[in-house]
Amino acid sequence: MKKTINIGLAGYGTVGKGVMSLLLSKNEDLSARAGAKLRIKRVCDKKFADKEKDKAGARRLSEQNKGDPGLLAEGKVYTPDIEDIFNDPEIDIFVELIGGYQPAKRFILLALERGMDVVTANKNVLAKDFNELLSAAAKNKRRIYFEATAGAGIPIIAAINEGFCANEIYGLAGILNGTTNYILSEMSSGKAGFSESLKKAQKLGFAEADPTLDITGGDSASKLAILSSLIFKSHIKPSDIYTQGIEKIQPFDIKLGGELGYTIKLFTLMEKVKPEQGKASAKEGVTFQVVPAFIKSSHPLASVSGAFNAVYIKSDAAGEQMLYGPGAGSLPAASAVVSDIVYSARHIMEKSALHMPFFELKKKPPRIADAREVESCFYLRFTAEDKPGVLARIADILADHGISVASVVQKDGFSPKAVPIVVLTHEARTGDLINAIGEIDKLKMVKEKTVYYRLLDI
Repeated sequence: MKKTINIGLAGYGTVGKGVMSLLLSKNEDLSARAGAKLRIKRVCDKKFADKEKDKAGARRLSEQNKGDPGLLAEGKVYTPDIEDIFNDPEIDIFVELIGGYQPAKRFILLALERGMDVVTANKNVLAKDFNELLSAAAKNKRRIYFEATAGAGIPIIAAINEGFCANEIYGLAGILNGTTNYILSEMSSGKAGFSESLKKAQKLGFAEADPTLDITGGDSASKLAILSSLIFKSHIKPSDIYTQGIEKIQPFDIKLGGELGYTIKLFTLMEKVKPEQGKASAKEGVTFQVVPAFIKSSHPLASVSGAFNAVYIKSDAAGEQMLYGPGAGSLPAASAVVSDIVYSARHIMEKSALHMPFFELKKKPPRIADAREVESCFYLRFTAEDKPGVLARIADILADHGISVASVVQKDGFSPKAVPIVVLTHEARTGDLINAIGEIDKLKMVKEKTVYYRLLDI
């Protein structure tokens, strides 16, 4: 029987270093759980082309391994050449932590072809090419593991695949991006505006040098696509998800929302949508969104602050549950990667069924509903002339589109010529609201584009 599982790791950045640290410092316990000795055979990164960095890294890792020579393979462990991993017939598990789309995807496919299981944290490749990767794994009788692609240290993939396997999950609301949650938490505290909060997030390592994917919602959309694909056992793509970012959120709206008892977050949402009344051919659908929205400050999701993540799940048997944990940092993500390494090693040792049913995405996809079909209460901010009749005219247009006003708040204006008028609505269809806003924004008395956010009732 095989007594050692050899690991080839590509990408020695923040997460890669965390993975190495956990594998070396907790090797005895992890190996016991895996049923075999876990050994790091190769570590690939371009930085190892620099011999001095290579030697320094080797010295640090040698100090970590507590003198056990079995934790690191003998010979050339650190290499700048990825082929040193793929040409090594002893490697059982390929750990891809390079990030990006290419060459990461090519490396994943090549590892599967060479008979290696794959552990990846790459949400971009998986969300876009889920079916292709799973098909390649099945063709080569290997597995692909991806716990670290969503939620960092939160074991949400395992929860959906295993813990909720007896459930129909009919609703999901997540805070899945540590960067945006940190920024909005800072802005909500009144400590700083958007730009200052972003710079602080970058300084603390919560945000990339180029934070575009985070602040525009793209990162969250990839994570939602992965979770939704597992829930529906059908490939939900990032392009199926209506996505907005946080870059246009104003401190005024955050402050006023707080005064009204609400907290703003960037939410990933999976919701079932009722058929539109009066349309016999209409079917129940599902909408997938990444949007900034208000939620009551008393809700557990409102208390998720800083770089933390959370996923709130609604299911038929287990009811409503929230999973919460750190959403950024070396060790939280590394924890998920190492968990997958242990799972992979255990399956290799047990020689269990090579194709796991819960990884099949072969069901007919749900009807993907347009975001305009969603019914919700809303926060609206109009900026209009301060004179009689303005509010009445706005209310009339809202009423013409079937939108009922729940309450109105009027504050001092941004300028002497205009005042902000905040309206909270009763439940209305998003499409009707957008049509009403389009008409209102054409009025001469309205001086700025109307701002609106959903008021989530979860």
